[in-house]
Amino acid sequence: MVTLRKTLFIAPLLALSLGLPGLLDQAQAGNEILGELALKPASRAEKNAGVWVDGQYLGFLKELKGKRKVLLLPGEHQVAFRLAGFLDVEQTISMRPGERKTYKVMMEKNAEARYPELADSGRVQIDVKPQRAAVYVDGRYAGHVDEFNRRGLWVSAGKHEFKIALPGYQSFVTQLTVNKGQRYKLETELARGDDEMEEAE
Repeated sequence: MVTLRKTLFIAPLLALSLGLPGLLDQAQAGNEILGELALKPASRAEKNAGVWVDGQYLGFLKELKGKRKVLLLPGEHQVAFRLAGFLDVEQTISMRPGERKTYKVMMEKNAEARYPELADSGRVQIDVKPQRAAVYVDGRYAGHVDEFNRRGLWVSAGKHEFKIALPGYQSFVTQLTVNKGQRYKLETELARGDDEMEEAE
């Protein structure tokens, strides 16, 4: 097994707000101006869907509650859900001051989705902190780190770009040439800092 290890270190920083459009620091949870968007998965599959609000990745659906609940300013917001093997879901949601709105997330399988043949692929284990960070392969959202920490991610043989990103942290980007039948490990810890996250394809 080939291991790629890159550990990032950074001096302690003051706590910073993520500064996401429409999403305020959790310390403002008591502010009656904000509305809460409660997300309810239609099945077990949707629990692992990535969630974007106004183009910014927030995390995967099943974790966005409690301290990580979605708080939004009044007005319209573009909400998107993405999950490998399923069709993307995009919805415009309007929030009023102090409103609590529940949205049921229902996703359909993508009949045109293509998966790499195991015989012609390599497996990449992704051990990155925080484990809620998003994983992109060749610019496409593949899932979140926690999904691939143990079972790994099967990738077709060839050269691929891996990006691990989370708002409030510096992204980790690396190129990896995957050979069929080989195992790899990406291991790092994201450093805190400002780093714009691009909209996933």
